[in-house]
Amino acid sequence: MYARSAALGILGAIALALPRPSAPAFTLESTGAFRLRAAGPESRYGVVPQAVRGRPILALTLGAETGGGALYLALPGDRLPAPGRYPIRSSWDEIGSEPRAFRASFMAGTAEHPQGWFHGESGWVTITAAQAGQVSGTFEIQARGFLAADPADETRQVTVRGRFAAAGDSAVTAIASVQ
Repeated sequence: MYARSAALGILGAIALALPRPSAPAFTLESTGAFRLRAAGPESRYGVVPQAVRGRPILALTLGAETGGGALYLALPGDRLPAPGRYPIRSSWDEIGSEPRAFRASFMAGTAEHPQGWFHGESGWVTITAAQAGQVSGTFEIQARGFLAADPADETRQVTVRGRFAAAGDSAVTAIASVQ
């Protein structure tokens, strides 16, 4: 009887010690032409099949539903990136030259009250962990765009920094990590 109790206790301790995915969450802060601090649970990723020139992209969204701003990150391919640092590229035309680079867009304000739109030009995304069902990391993005008050002036600049723990869309939880 003692051996069974001890074995169950050891198994329970091992189960509690195993790493578990954290709940989806993000934080972001923008400075420059639009200042914002936002945080919340709206951090998701999924695959958009045949999105760019017939190729899939891995899309990651932060704050898309109720945040004071939203960040969209896209990576060519249909696999989670391995942990590491990835550059931000400004154009989809550069896919052939560096396929493992993120493209970024930042929307200032909400969908109901947009206050600006900015396209990532440089920076980085660091993936700290990637496993089926979750990817996490940090980012710093320099972006250029316009404010809603003056859409003709597309020279406004922002820097967006933050972190995320994104949950996979229920349709893509089986995406494998690139090793």
